[in-house]
Amino acid sequence: PVLYSRSLALSGKPDYLVRDREDRLIPVEIKSGKAIKPHRGHIMQLAAYCLLVEENYNVAVPYGILVYADKVQHKIEFDARLRSDLLSTMEGMRHALKSGSPERGHSQIKRCRSCSFYRSCRSRLD
Repeated sequence: PVLYSRSLALSGKPDYLVRDREDRLIPVEIKSGKAIKPHRGHIMQLAAYCLLVEENYNVAVPYGILVYADKVQHKIEFDARLRSDLLSTMEGMRHALKSGSPERGHSQIKRCRSCSFYRSCRSRLD
């Protein structure tokens, strides 16, 4: 199901919700690419799912799982540091959206052209 948080103006749908050996609800996100170590954006996405599961099911979520195409599973602890990082990242995203186009964080023309802000971005790559 799609999970919502009115207080955070956030919604999302993890690929799976599973129960671990201790009967805790754990979000799982499957990625089609390969990665030696999890990408920060994927970790933030999974952290958002952890937060949404906590709010929607009123349970503590100790970790989430990222699975890449090579079938390697990465257990991502959902601790106070990651929670804080997520909330601060979300605040930065909201600020960027309110102030116009966000700052470009890469040097890849292909990524720029597929971005929803491409037409209005002041720092786009052409």
